[in-house]
Amino acid sequence: MRTDITKLIQPTRDLRVDFFRGLALFCIFVDHIPGSWMSTFTIRFTGLYDAAEIFIFISGYTAGLVYGRVMETSGRLMMSLRVFHRVWQLYVTHVFLFVLFMALIGNMTDAINNPIYAEEFRAMDFLKEPGTAIMMALTLQFQPDFMDILPLYIVLLTLLPFFLMGLRKFQWVVLTLSFSLWLAVQFNSNIALPTYPDPETKWFFNPFAWQFLFLFGAALGRYKAVGGDAKLSNKWLFWSACVVSLTGFMVQFFWTLELYDPNASIFAEYAVLALNKTQLSPPRLLNVLATILVVSTLLTPDAKILRYRASWPLMVCGRHSLYIFCCGILLSAIGHWIIAELYGEFWLQTLVLISGISIMIMVAAFIDWYSKSQSDRSKVKSDVLMTMGSQ
Repeated sequence: MRTDITKLIQPTRDLRVDFFRGLALFCIFVDHIPGSWMSTFTIRFTGLYDAAEIFIFISGYTAGLVYGRVMETSGRLMMSLRVFHRVWQLYVTHVFLFVLFMALIGNMTDAINNPIYAEEFRAMDFLKEPGTAIMMALTLQFQPDFMDILPLYIVLLTLLPFFLMGLRKFQWVVLTLSFSLWLAVQFNSNIALPTYPDPETKWFFNPFAWQFLFLFGAALGRYKAVGGDAKLSNKWLFWSACVVSLTGFMVQFFWTLELYDPNASIFAEYAVLALNKTQLSPPRLLNVLATILVVSTLLTPDAKILRYRASWPLMVCGRHSLYIFCCGILLSAIGHWIIAELYGEFWLQTLVLISGISIMIMVAAFIDWYSKSQSDRSKVKSDVLMTMGSQ
């Protein structure tokens, strides 16, 4: 079937991607502040997963959509170069964020003359052996708390060119290999990457497991990029996904109630064992994929809610996700320090969370304004040059 090139060159933006990516970024910020009351009611409240799954899936879908389109219009070499350029940008961002994060933790530790925060954030080894710790960070082996998502994203994006090229002729083969690797991790947790300083400990997000969620999203994005129809026609699959999604929500709902009533949940003891986040356990994977299917079917790209003013903060943060993610990581460390030092209860927690989210929105709004102003300036310059050339 012939691909419509006009769709590839002039795609319409799927606002759902920005909306849910922005929502995931807010939830990651809130979830990174331990003990906050709001963390109970983030994305994790809707099922057996949390914002990390949503963020990785959307990242995969977006990458498959963007770079799949580049491969179709400019070829495999240009697609690979674009991907690896993005990987380099992410790597430089991760190193820069690591330095800022370590400086922040070091200053918080010195401010109270107590190493508790360095221990909590797993940054003590940096303070003891900064040279070795930096070298390990450069190889993605040293991952303090909050600093483990970007290394995962870097590794997964590096795999993308080979995956997209394989999809063109061997779609089911590469998807089966990806699924088989995820399945192997479920039976053997030693299939993992070591971390510093203890090689016996592994990456918190095992890339051998999480690659399936990312690459499955990339496959869907690439399918959309080449003009595929993403609408679901199988009603049995949709209703089965509804059952799985609702079941996950009910289990999580009763589990959440246990925070307030120890006798309310009969599932909690079993759920803790089954919901292994490091290896992306089957209940987590199945539940998040089912929920994504249901939401993407019910919420169409032209849904009115995506254009409401109330949705703008989520949209603008989702459009500039890398900057806002880094901003959220630093703000969550500061927020945790403020709440812990001032023994913050409900009102202080609320103030810190609202302030952090407001700062993220303001940063995103500034970046959005600056990007548009630069785009308008380039357009005006181009028009002037064209006018001069026609005289």
